[in-house]
Amino acid sequence: MLRVLLEDCRVFPHIWRVRKSWIAPLGLLLLVALAACGRKAGPSRPAGGGGTGLPVLAKSAECTACHRDLDKSWRTSMHAMAHRKVGKVEDSWAFRAKPLQLGKVRWQFSGSESSPRIDWRDDGSSVPPISLAPPMAIGHRPLIQYVLDFGNGRYQVPDASWDPVKQEWFSMFGTDQRQPHEWGHWTQRGMNWNSQCAYCHFSQFRKNHQLDTDAYATTWLEEGVGCTQCHGPSRPQRAATECIIDSKKKFTPQQWMHSCATCHSRREELDEEFLIGDNFYDHYSLALPSQPGLYHSDGQQIDEDYNFTSLLLSRMGHRGISCIDCHDSHAATPKGGKPAVDTNVLCMQCHGGGARGAIVIEQWAHSFHKPGTAGSRCVECHMPKTTYMARDPRSDHRFPSPDPLLTQELGVPNTCNNCHADKGLDWQIEWTNKWYGPTKKPLARERTRVLAAAFAGKPEAMEKLLAAFDVEEIAAWQATLLRLMEPWASDARVTQRAERAAVHADPLVRTAAAFLLARVPANGTHWEPLSHDPVRAVRLEAGWAALERLPANHPLWPELDRVARHQADQPAGRMRLARMASVRGDAAATEAHLRKAAEWDQGSMAPRRDLAVYLAGAGRTREALPVLAEAAKLAPKDPELPYLSALALAELGDQAGTEAKLREAIRLAPRFSRAYYNLGLLLSGQGHDEAAIIALRNASNLGPNDPEPPYALATIYLRLDQTGAAATAAREALQRNPAHQAAATLLQSIRH
Repeated sequence: MLRVLLEDCRVFPHIWRVRKSWIAPLGLLLLVALAACGRKAGPSRPAGGGGTGLPVLAKSAECTACHRDLDKSWRTSMHAMAHRKVGKVEDSWAFRAKPLQLGKVRWQFSGSESSPRIDWRDDGSSVPPISLAPPMAIGHRPLIQYVLDFGNGRYQVPDASWDPVKQEWFSMFGTDQRQPHEWGHWTQRGMNWNSQCAYCHFSQFRKNHQLDTDAYATTWLEEGVGCTQCHGPSRPQRAATECIIDSKKKFTPQQWMHSCATCHSRREELDEEFLIGDNFYDHYSLALPSQPGLYHSDGQQIDEDYNFTSLLLSRMGHRGISCIDCHDSHAATPKGGKPAVDTNVLCMQCHGGGARGAIVIEQWAHSFHKPGTAGSRCVECHMPKTTYMARDPRSDHRFPSPDPLLTQELGVPNTCNNCHADKGLDWQIEWTNKWYGPTKKPLARERTRVLAAAFAGKPEAMEKLLAAFDVEEIAAWQATLLRLMEPWASDARVTQRAERAAVHADPLVRTAAAFLLARVPANGTHWEPLSHDPVRAVRLEAGWAALERLPANHPLWPELDRVARHQADQPAGRMRLARMASVRGDAAATEAHLRKAAEWDQGSMAPRRDLAVYLAGAGRTREALPVLAEAAKLAPKDPELPYLSALALAELGDQAGTEAKLREAIRLAPRFSRAYYNLGLLLSGQGHDEAAIIALRNASNLGPNDPEPPYALATIYLRLDQTGAAATAAREALQRNPAHQAAATLLQSIRH
C-alpha cells in the first residue's frame, strides 16, 4: 500500500494547484495596498500621445480657462494634491523636526524645503545606513509621505511619515516594526512606489517595469489625479473654441463608479490601461470577504479596503447607489460638506422620502438619540471609522447596522460599543431588541454566522454556505459565498450552483464560478465557456484555475502572459511566470522565477513551498526537503508543510520520518483527511492493520466525497478475510465515484 502513498509525491504540483499555492500564494497579495504602501516618484518623463501608443490626455492646466470654478474646487482637493514635488513651506517644518527613534531604528531629517534629506539606520541589522534626498511627496492631510530614489528608476517610500497637523514624524506601521528582510519593509518590494502606490496618485501613470533588468522606465502625464484621468482622452481634432474632451460623450453612474474604483478598491491590477467608460473588471480583479484578514464576517472592514467592495456588499450598492450620489467629484468631499453629514441631510436625501427604493426613516425616532448628539448622526452608527496608516481614519462604506448580538457571538464590531462599552453587551442587546426587534435583518445575521463558520473551517460550513447562497440577492455576497465553497469544489451541490452562477449577469459572480469550476478536473469542460467570457477578469480566473489543462493554442495564453509580466516586479508575479513556464516545460525558467520570488519575499513561506513542490516534481526530492524546512520555520502552524515533507520522505523511503510528519500535519489540522488517508496506507504497509483502519475511517468521514479511503479500507478488509466489511467499503467507494474501476473489480471478485 505504500506504493499508493507515493503517488501523491509524483503529483506534487497537481496537489498544490488544487490547494491554491500557485493561484494565491499566502503573504504575497497581488491586491495592491494602495495607500498603505509608502509611495514613490519616478523621473518626470511626460507620457501620452506622440507615438507612445497611449491615448492623448490633456493636462489639468489646459482646462482651467473654461472651468475656473470647477478648477478651484479641484485644486485644493485630495485628488489634486495626491502627489507633488518637494518644495512647499510645509516641507521645511518637516525637515526641521526632531529625529524619530523606533527601538534600534533611527530616522533623522535635515535641510530645508528646497534641499531636504532623510537618514535611516537600523542598529539591529547589518543593513548599511541610507541617506537620500526625497524628490517628491505624497498626500496632504492627514499625513505626508516622502519618496526616495533607489536607482534604476526604482523608488521606495519610508514608513516614517509626517503629520502636518501635530507637526511630528511617526511610523505608519505603528507597533508593527518590520525587519529589513521582510517583503513589507520600507526598503523592499511591499513598499515599492512604482508598483504599489503611484498609479493612484498620477494621471496616466505607467510603471514600465523591465523584466530582464528589474529596472523601471516609469512615465506619467502629471502629478495628482487630474481632469482627464476622470473625463477621458482629448479629442484629436477640435476647434479652438471647443472643449478638449468630447462633452457630448456621457457616462453612466456605473461607469463613473468604475472609474472611482480603479483606486478606491482593494484589487489585483491586471494592467494600467483603464480609461473612463471601461469596465472595471476588464482591468482589475476585486478582493472580496472570502480573502482572510480583509473583512469581518459581516463585511465590515478590517484591512484597508478602499470602499468599492464595501459599497457592493451593501444594500445601497445593490440598489445602484454610486460614489457620485454622495460625493462631490471635484472637491472629493461629501456633497454639502461636513454640515450635510452632521445634520443627516446627505443621508436623508434618499431616506427622508424613500427615493430610489430607500427605507423611509424618521431620523430622530430611528436613532433614539437626542438631535445634535453623536448618536443622532447616521454616519456614527452606520459608517464606523477604522484608522489606517496610524493617522488616517476612514469610514466603512458597507453601512452596517450595529448588532451587539453578533459581537457577543462572534466578536464582530458594533458601533454601539464605541460609546457604550461601559454598559456591556447584554445591555446593548437588550436595548437594540427593544428599539428594533430581536429578528432585525435575519438573513444578514445568518450570513455573518455562515462566513464565521467557513473562516473557522467548521464541518457544517458547506451546508450553511449552500443554504445562504440560495437566498442571497446581493451579487458581491453571492460571489463571496461561492468562493468560500472552494474546499468542497468537487461536491456535486457546489458544482450545480457554480454552473448556475456561470451565466449570472454580474461578472463578480461569474468570476467566482470560474474559480470553482475550472480548478476541479472532474467538472470536465464546464469551465471552458468562461475562458471566453466577454469580461477579462472572468476569463483570467478560468485560465489560471485550469492552466495545466489549457490547450497550447488557447487564446487566453497571451492574456495570461501579459498579466504575469505586468506583475513580474512582485514575488507573486514571478510565481505566476514560474507556473506558466512549468506548464510549457521550461524547467530553467520555472526554477529561476521561483528562486527570485523566494529572494524577494524572505519572510513568506509561499515561494519556498512552491519551489519545494517544483523540485520534488522534477525528481530532486532531497533538495526539496531543506526548502520545506525553511518554509516551516516561517509558518510553523501550516499543516500542509509537514504533509508535503511526509510525501517527500516517503519517496525517499524514510517510513519513520514519513509517519512523524503525517502525525504532525494531523496535530496541526485534526480534520486533514488526506493526511489521515496517507497515514492509513503507511500503517497498512507496515502491517499495523488495526491502526490503519482507524486512520482510513477518519479519512473517509472527513472526506465524504473521496472514494479512495473506503476503497483502501476494502483492500485491507479483504486481506483480513472480512469479506462483508470489504464489500460494504467497496460499495461506498462506488457510491462516491461510480466510475471507480478498482472498487468495482474488487466487489465483483467478492461476489464470485
